[in-house]
Amino acid sequence: MRKNYAILIVLSVIFILPLLITITNSFMSEAEIWLNYTTKLSTFDLVGGITQKFVKFVLIPASVTLSQYIAVLFEQPTFIVLLMNSIKITLPVVLGNTAVSLLCAYAFTIWKWKHKEKFFFVYIIVMLMPLQAVLVPNYIIADWMNIKTSYLAIILPGIFSPFGVFLLRQSMKAIPKEYFEAAKIDGASDWYIFLHIVLPQMKSGIAALSMLVFIEYWNLVEQVIVFIKDYYKEPLSVFLSRIADGQIGLIFAASCVFMFLPLWFLAMGQRNLEKGIELSGVK
Repeated sequence: MRKNYAILIVLSVIFILPLLITITNSFMSEAEIWLNYTTKLSTFDLVGGITQKFVKFVLIPASVTLSQYIAVLFEQPTFIVLLMNSIKITLPVVLGNTAVSLLCAYAFTIWKWKHKEKFFFVYIIVMLMPLQAVLVPNYIIADWMNIKTSYLAIILPGIFSPFGVFLLRQSMKAIPKEYFEAAKIDGASDWYIFLHIVLPQMKSGIAALSMLVFIEYWNLVEQVIVFIKDYYKEPLSVFLSRIADGQIGLIFAASCVFMFLPLWFLAMGQRNLEKGIELSGVK
């Protein structure tokens, strides 16, 4: 048992080390970052007889400074613009996907209609398809709708993603059927059942779905590269891949600002996320 714990601790340290390095190094000065994380040889290196230089991963900065954060938040207006672009894409997808998934899950769980399970099986097949398989059809449809260069080309497929329907339907099936039968006997309408019986018991499932969708679209890259051609319309996730080009001092602070919201949501909603996934039966 102790051996298993030791292995898990070592693996945890390995996985969390890059995150710790990013956070602690965000408080370094640009000069110190350049000294540690560039492999270019300086005149002093050549004089000292150094012919090959390696990257040094430093956990504790020599001197703590907020210069990186000041440069990112106050001296880089492009960073804020692209941060808002990420919000413009992510927020509508989270809200829209949650609303659509709740309604579809209710229809698949409560209503009785012909070929319901077969139709839901199609949902599962689409959900299991890789992004590369659906990207081309999405592009063709976006071109047909004349939205291939706008955020709608990314937002609409995200809103109607089948994953949310699958997750919430599994959670909704955990609600005792007696609740629905009693409500129908009392003459309650579908809207009343949905708003007053289903929604109050779906808080964990909704929270889990919202967090998973938020993280997925906050880190969006492939769809943006395909659909968005204007540099100033790109989200921050794409910009971070370019920030190292001549701006090595901003890498760590920009990364910390970018991952703050996902980490905050996970920290605040960890219990709901675990409960929602547990109720859905997703392992």
